[in-house]
Formats: sequence, C-alpha cells, structure tokens
Amino acid sequence: MFARFLVAVTVWALVAGLGATAVAQMDEESPATGIVVSVDGEAVVDRAGVLEPVVEGCVLEHGDVIIVRAGARCTGFTPVGESFQLEGPVELRLPDASEHGLLDEVSRWIREQLTQWIGQTRRRPLVTRTLLRDWDVTIDTPTQLIPAPNGRVRASEAEFYWATVPGIDSYLVTVVTADGDETSRLVRDHGVIMGDLDPGGEYVWKVQPAVDGWHGETRWRTFTVMTPGDEAELDAAVAGLGGLEAGVLLLTAGLHDEAIYRFDATISGNGDQARSARLWRARALADIGLYREAYKDVIQNQGMD
Repeated sequence: MFARFLVAVTVWALVAGLGATAVAQMDEESPATGIVVSVDGEAVVDRAGVLEPVVEGCVLEHGDVIIVRAGARCTGFTPVGESFQLEGPVELRLPDASEHGLLDEVSRWIREQLTQWIGQTRRRPLVTRTLLRDWDVTIDTPTQLIPAPNGRVRASEAEFYWATVPGIDSYLVTVVTADGDETSRLVRDHGVIMGDLDPGGEYVWKVQPAVDGWHGETRWRTFTVMTPGDEAELDAAVAGLGGLEAGVLLLTAGLHDEAIYRFDATISGNGDQARSARLWRARALADIGLYREAYKDVIQNQGMD
C-alpha cells in the first residue's frame, strides 16, 4: 500500500513537473488565464521584466510577452481564449485585460474553461469518437476510471469505464441523482454507455462485482452531465484545433477519455508535438488513477531529453 502511494505521489510530482513554476501558478486564481500547450526549443515569458522559462502547462497572464527563440516552436491559448502557434524567432505580447474587447462565444467559452480549470480544479476526465482505446485494466478492486473525479460526460452518450477484478465477469453499476433517485445496471464487461442522464445534472456513481455478499471497497464518484449548449460550444472549439490543443481543451472541459484519445493520436503520429502530448497524457492518466501508465510516459520523455 505504501509503495502504491509513493508511486502515485512521485508520478504526480513528475507530471506536475510540466514545471514547478507552472504548478505554483496553477494554484493561484486569476480573472482570466491562458496556458502553454506545447514547446519545442527555447522559449521564455517576460512578465514585468522577469524572464521565466516556458514549459507545457505554464500559465499565461494578461501583459505577458512570449519570446520564442530561433528554431523553437510554442503553441497554446491566450487569456482571452484564442489559440496561438508561434515559430521562432518571434515575440507575442498578450494584451492587458482592458484591451481584448469583445469575444466571440467560442473564445469566451474557452477562456472560461481554462480559467476555471487552472484556478480551481486542475484534475478532470476525457474521449474522442474516431479512435479506440482499450480500457481493460485489471486491479484488485473495480476502481472507476472514466469519468474522472468531478469530471463530465456527454448527455448523448455518457461513457463509463472501470478496472476489472480477476475472476469476475459481471459488475453492478449504480448511478444516483442529486435527489437520491438510484439506477443500477448489470454489465458483463468493463464499460457501459448510458444515454438517459439529465443534461446539466450532477450524479454520483459506483461499480462493484455482481457477487452476492461482496463486501469489498466501493467508492462513490461525482460527475456532471454536459448541457447541449456546452457540448455545442465544446465541439465548435475543438473543430478548429490540432489534436494536441484539442486534447488539452477537452481535458479542461472534464472529458478525460476524449482528451486521452487525442493525445494517443498525437503520440502515434510521432510529430513535433509527441513529447508534449506524452506529458499531457501522463497528467490525464494520473487524474483517473492509472499511475503506472502515467509514470511510463514521464520516464519515456525523460529518456528523450
């Protein structure tokens, strides 16, 4: 038990090594904050005359100047919800809060999601429709994986996955509304899709082996169902982004499985952003409790540096 806890703490510390600076910044709330998604090469942020290195997860504020050196590349979102892609040598000054003027609905939504995620809850869950990932993980207890703690699901197709227990082939999935209405479903698999959840509703759920008299550990996990409006804004925002940027936005929206699928695709493409995608995937995997998998991503990146 202690070894497992130590691995969990170590992985989270390494993943948050998206930079010590980034972690410290993420603990502070801000009226509006942007974030660095990927960086390849040398880049710094000039903040009131103080230069700080740019790393994945670095929080951006109004008035910052991003300086990308020759041959380097940096992508992310500004504090007003606009995506950027910089090829060095170049500088980008992020306007003061009073300068950004009116925002369209998609940029406003992105800005609010980023600000809420960075300032309040860095941990969220994820999924992308065109790719498949095998969530068949075996652990000693049927621990929930997707949705992540306090994550979100889509009302149209809420996906649930959990770690299986050796020798058990059936599980009882229980979902309870905020009013106490309880629904249970017997599932002969390690995942299920539910399409009858109320948009905007908050629920708790648990899963346990379908075995009479089973008294093992069972924990309730909270999640929220997205509204049609939230889904529409999210899909509109993701549609115009690359795989890595889309994954980060899905992560901030609380859809860990969709985000992880995007990171998977970016990594399998072996492009310039594979390293950054591996760091973001490690964070998402650690969020849902897959610490060993997260640790593998971190170690593989360290071997590439």
